[in-house]
Amino acid sequence: MNVLGLPALGSVRNLFRQGSLHSSRSEARAHERHRRAALSGITAAAARIVRVGTSLVTVPITLSYLGTERFGLWMAISSVLAIMSFADFGIGNGVMNLTATAHGKNDTQGMRQAVSSGFAALMAISAFLIAGFFPVYRRVDWAGLFNVHSPIARAEAGPALLTFALVLALNIPVDLVQRTQMGLQQGFRSNLWQLTSSIAGLIGVLAVVHWRGGLPALLLAYAGAPLLFTVLNGAVFFGWSRRDLRPALRFISWEKIRKIGNLGFLFFVLQLACALAFSSDNFIIARVLGPEAVTQYAIPQRMFMMISLMLSMFTAPLWPAYAEAISRGDIEWVRKTLFRSLKLAVAIAAAAALVLVCGGQKIVHLWVGNKVHPSLLLLAGFGVWALLDVAGNAVAMFLNGASIIRFQVIFGGTFGAVCLLSKFLAVRYVGTSALPWTTTLTYTVCVAIPTTIAVPRLLVQMRERRAMSAESPGIFG
Repeated sequence: MNVLGLPALGSVRNLFRQGSLHSSRSEARAHERHRRAALSGITAAAARIVRVGTSLVTVPITLSYLGTERFGLWMAISSVLAIMSFADFGIGNGVMNLTATAHGKNDTQGMRQAVSSGFAALMAISAFLIAGFFPVYRRVDWAGLFNVHSPIARAEAGPALLTFALVLALNIPVDLVQRTQMGLQQGFRSNLWQLTSSIAGLIGVLAVVHWRGGLPALLLAYAGAPLLFTVLNGAVFFGWSRRDLRPALRFISWEKIRKIGNLGFLFFVLQLACALAFSSDNFIIARVLGPEAVTQYAIPQRMFMMISLMLSMFTAPLWPAYAEAISRGDIEWVRKTLFRSLKLAVAIAAAAALVLVCGGQKIVHLWVGNKVHPSLLLLAGFGVWALLDVAGNAVAMFLNGASIIRFQVIFGGTFGAVCLLSKFLAVRYVGTSALPWTTTLTYTVCVAIPTTIAVPRLLVQMRERRAMSAESPGIFG
C-alpha cells in the first residue's frame, strides 16, 4: 500500500497488525509510522467521504427548505464560528505535540501530565468563553451584522448563532481525546467515531426538515452529533483503552501547563492568521454584497475544498509521526516522507482541480440546480489555490511536528493581515471571482517563497544536530 508516497506496507492484513514504535530498529519504527499514518489516512478518508456524502444530500435539501437568504445566513454563521474554532488558544495542538514527543521518549507519565494539564486548561477556557459570550450576545444586533432582511431570517440570526457557539464551546475540552489519539498516532480511532457522527448528523438534519424546524434546530442537529460522539469516544478511550492516560487532578502540572501554554499560544496566533485568511470569505461577501451572494460563492468553494480536505486526511497523520520521529532522531525518515508526501499530494490535487475547473459549472448544476452559476474565472481561481493549499498543508505538518511555529507565525500572520485587507478591496471593486486569486497571490508572496527557502536549510541543520547529538532547538523554533 502506498499512501502519499509512503513506502509499501505489504498486504492489507499487515495494515491492521499492530506493531510498536519502541523498537530498537529504525526500519521497524519507520514501518509502524507508515502503518499508522496509512490506517489513519484511510479511516479519515472514509469519514470524510461519509461527511461529504451527507453534505451532498443536505445542501440541496436545506437550500430548498431554507431559501437562499437563510441558507446564506447558515454559511455566514459557519464562517464566523470557523474563525472561532481556534478558541482553545492552541492548547489542543500543544497537548498533541507534547504527547507525541513524550511518546517518542517512552515517557508515559509525561504523556499523562500533558493530557491532564491540557484538559484542565481547556475546561477553564470553555467556561470563560461561555460566561463571556452571553453579555455580548444580548447587546449585538446579529440580524444587522449578517445583513439579513426577511422577518424569519432576522428572528433566527441570534438564536442560530447562540446554538452553534455553545456547541463549539462545549466541544473545546471534549476534543482533547482526539488530540491525544493523534499524538499517539492513533487518529484512526477518532476517525471512526467521526464517521458515525456524520451519519447521525444527517439523520438529525433530515428529521428537523421533516418536522419543519427552524435554523437553530438545524444547526443543533448538524453540530451536536459530532459533540455527542466525541464524548462517547473519550469515555471509551480513557475509560477502557488507555486508562493510564485518563486525566486526573494529581497529574496536573503547572510546568506542563506553562509549556503547553507557550506552544499553544504560538499555534493560536497561527490559527488566527489562517482563519482570517481562509475562513473570512463568506462573512466579507455577506457584509459587502449580502447573504444571497454568499450562496453563489460558497457552493463552488465547497466543491473545491473537497480536494484539500480529502488530501489532508492523509497528510495530517504525519504531524505526530514527524514529532515522534524527530524525538527519536530518525531525521532521514522525516526528510524522505516530507518530499514524497509533498510531490504526490500536489500531483493528485492538480488532476482533481483540472476536472473541477473544466466541469465545475455542470457539476454545480447537477448538485443544486439553476440557483448557482459560478464563472469560469472563479472556478479557475479555486483550482489554482487548491494546488497551493495542499502543498502548504503538507509542509505545515512537518513544521508543526518539528515545533517550528514562530517561523509560521511571522510569515503566516503577515499573510493573514494582508490577505484580509486585500479581500475586502477585491470584493468591493472586482467581485467575488477575485477572492481565490487574492488568496493565491498573497500566500505565494508571504508564505510559499519564504518557506521554500527555509525548509531545506532546516533539514540540513537537523541532520547536523543529529550527527553531533546536540539537543539545542532549531533556528526557527
